[in-house]
Amino acid sequence: MIRRRPLRRRPLARRRPLRRPPVGGRRPILPPKVRRELSQANALMAAGKSAQAAEHFGRLSEKAQKNRMPIRAADLALQASRAHFSADNIPAALNWARRGLHLLIRGGRVGRVPRLLDKMTAKLREKGYDAEADQLQQDVTQALEEAGLSLDDAAQQAPTIPQQRGTLPAKCDGCGAPLIPDEVEWHDAHTAECPYCGTIAKAT
Repeated sequence: MIRRRPLRRRPLARRRPLRRPPVGGRRPILPPKVRRELSQANALMAAGKSAQAAEHFGRLSEKAQKNRMPIRAADLALQASRAHFSADNIPAALNWARRGLHLLIRGGRVGRVPRLLDKMTAKLREKGYDAEADQLQQDVTQALEEAGLSLDDAAQQAPTIPQQRGTLPAKCDGCGAPLIPDEVEWHDAHTAECPYCGTIAKAT
């Protein structure tokens, strides 16, 4: 008589815990590898190596967009634009500026667009790039019109910035990026969020 071996039950596969959405609408914290590259880019920028920093910022922006983080991709694209502008690579600076502003529009952060556009066009005109400034203004205005908005409409949706706010640290503890009061996301008068890595900074 042939004896059958008892069937062995396979252990149930462990399910990976689902990732919960960020609390309070905060953007997710970057993984360590990405944060290291961001810190490297900021260090290069601080050392005056703008062209090298721009490559890192651009690559990080593309990764963020691929991972469906349009607002972070927009901020990194705008940083890439600043780095290219600092390196006098105006065509690349314009391309990344358009990309960043369009991402903000598609991501529903149109309130930030008018002020950023004013800053960019002013810097271009200071260096004599009037035609490029006009073209950027036209491109962004058209993108807003396609979304059913004008620049005035977008300006009315500008994020609220506390009037009596504390003083932020010069740099982010998480990635080394400069913390500019008008560009961070304020949670209250004494708490702001780094737009690049999501680290919370306390104002004094």
